[in-house]
Amino acid sequence: MEWRDRLELVLHPVRLRLILELAKGERSVDDLHTAIPQVSRATLYRHLHRLVQGGLVKVASQYAVRGTVEKIYALVTEHLSLDEATLNRLSREEHLEFFSTFLSSLLRDYARYLAARPTPNLRADGVGYHKYVLFLSEDEFRAFTRALNQALLPFLEKAPAPERTPRLFATILMPVEFTASAQDAETRREESHHEDHHRESDQGL
Repeated sequence: MEWRDRLELVLHPVRLRLILELAKGERSVDDLHTAIPQVSRATLYRHLHRLVQGGLVKVASQYAVRGTVEKIYALVTEHLSLDEATLNRLSREEHLEFFSTFLSSLLRDYARYLAARPTPNLRADGVGYHKYVLFLSEDEFRAFTRALNQALLPFLEKAPAPERTPRLFATILMPVEFTASAQDAETRREESHHEDHHRESDQGL
């Protein structure tokens, strides 16, 4: 399967959620529906069928239950990531297409969150998005990624439960290309922001 086809399969919101659940281990449709109750069984079956056809998911086992066949699904992990040789062959435009598709999936998730609430309350719902620039050496960056992974692992292993809210956590890491003019503009924006803040504070005295 071509990487474009795999990308289309993986980055569909429902299929992505199925993949995230199957990444925790083998699951039946009952298990998946319990973890993602807002998606109907018919829709789960349809998207599982697409993932199986695309070679990203397989039927690990099956057994008879009350006259029907219960299938247990598992990820085909070697088909879920692009190998380094394929990544190195991608053009700038194709890399940007990858990233744009990923961002589009995040936008759809956020749009669904907003649509489900007449009056969204970001603080109460624990919603936030931030952008930081970290100045790190290569050794410091490796230490950062190890610490981040170690912090996440215990929480990624939590199983769905009635008292647990499913929360999306997405990460983006990349070098930041600063130019002198861009740094100057950023500094001016920060200075202007601080000046405005001080003026507002002075007015409140």
